[in-house]
Amino acid sequence: MSTSDIRSISDYVKDLRAAPSYWIDTAIVVAFHDRFEFVREDCPDPSALLSSLEAHGGVAIGLAGIDPSPGIFLAKVFPEYEGQAWTHRHMDRLRKMVSINGSM
Repeated sequence: MSTSDIRSISDYVKDLRAAPSYWIDTAIVVAFHDRFEFVREDCPDPSALLSSLEAHGGVAIGLAGIDPSPGIFLAKVFPEYEGQAWTHRHMDRLRKMVSINGSM
């Protein structure tokens, strides 16, 4: 990734606000080596929260939300991570966690 590809926190927040309108409970997915944190669309200061999470070792890897009509979990990595397997592994792990918890 070149320095021109590096995106700012405000870019990620813009992506959050530009998520498809049919998605609900949309959030930026922040991956840590052992967990996920989320910056939700209704967060009062998403830039500050994301900045704090990144300062503690998190990486904003994509967006997640729910399509309410079929009730399915949706997630996509940010474009700059599209070709990186580690981000897809994290998203796959998140999808599995959601499906396991959703089936209870």
